[in-house]
Amino acid sequence: MKIAGMAYALPSRQVTNEMVIEEFRRQNRKFFFVRNMLAKKLREALEHSGTRIRYHRAPGETAVDFALQAGREALERAEIAPEAVDLVIYTGVGRAWLEPAMAHLFKSLLGLRAATCFDVTDACASWVRSLSVAKSFLDQGTYKTALIINAEFNCQECGGLAPGRKDPKALYYKTPLRRPQDLYYRVAGYTIGEAATATVLVADGQPDNFHVSLKSWEQSYDLCQITLPNAEQFLGHGGSRSRQGPLEFYAAPKELLAFVVEKLTEHYQSDAQLSKDPHDIIFCHDVSDVSTSAGIKQFVPEYADRVYRTYARFGNTVSASIPLGMAMALKEGKLQPGMRVLIVCGSAGVTTGFCKFTYVPAHRHREEPVSAAVGIKSQG
Repeated sequence: MKIAGMAYALPSRQVTNEMVIEEFRRQNRKFFFVRNMLAKKLREALEHSGTRIRYHRAPGETAVDFALQAGREALERAEIAPEAVDLVIYTGVGRAWLEPAMAHLFKSLLGLRAATCFDVTDACASWVRSLSVAKSFLDQGTYKTALIINAEFNCQECGGLAPGRKDPKALYYKTPLRRPQDLYYRVAGYTIGEAATATVLVADGQPDNFHVSLKSWEQSYDLCQITLPNAEQFLGHGGSRSRQGPLEFYAAPKELLAFVVEKLTEHYQSDAQLSKDPHDIIFCHDVSDVSTSAGIKQFVPEYADRVYRTYARFGNTVSASIPLGMAMALKEGKLQPGMRVLIVCGSAGVTTGFCKFTYVPAHRHREEPVSAAVGIKSQG
């Protein structure tokens, strides 16, 4: 399997920590006596995590437009006609409906008439999981060309931050805090950024180039969730309860990140194939400076300076974070042919995932930088 083309698209609205904190203070005025303390805690949490900027949709921008632009550019860079794609996987958290598969939308709108399609959902590990699924089909010869596409645009709907009702240039919180102690479970939502990515994969008759390893761990599914209205019908066993309302993102950050780092380390050390050769560059699901640094120090400390980071520039872009980082590295010339790549992903669930491969582009003459499809200019 080879990567034939990658593209990304970002919305135009830059949201800084100061904007988040200012609106937090305004929206939570009911906590008059502790409002300043809560704002201070939020500032400390954002600064400690390392986030500075995230990009959200501006008025008039829609998720589907960004995903379509990323998909079209990825196909163009791969030099593959839409009718040649025979597998489409839509992946990630962001979606418009539960039924049918979101992949049908992009099969139709991108003109992928010959393709079969379905969704893969595994929280922030969705893209790595989709890579594994696509590899299996391509290696078996079932399909020859696959498109993995996502549209992680969740801030207005689930993350709590949206353009202001009266002033679109301002922010408002979809749901203010109910209790001061709820801030702990909301902080991660204030770091979410938005992005769409598309990845074109082609069969090349060399199944050994990509090694993908995924594991799922028990008793941790309630550390990070976006629940549906019927969640209580499923969460009663083992004392688990939703900590927020339906379609409200929440996470227990300390517990989640500690568990993820522990299991990533265990996973990496249990798979000799992952450490068999050196790593020239590492792409990870980058959700916190603290957790990323802690994880790398645990299992690959000698490669700490080879991690490509996206979090400070784009926030937590959910399942788009790894392909966004790879496309950015291609643009900047930091991902070059022949480089040995390690992908690291820890996700809600908990799922841990690794992928190791040598980057060999399908078109050696098409190695010019990948550009952003629409929206803002990419930040270097």
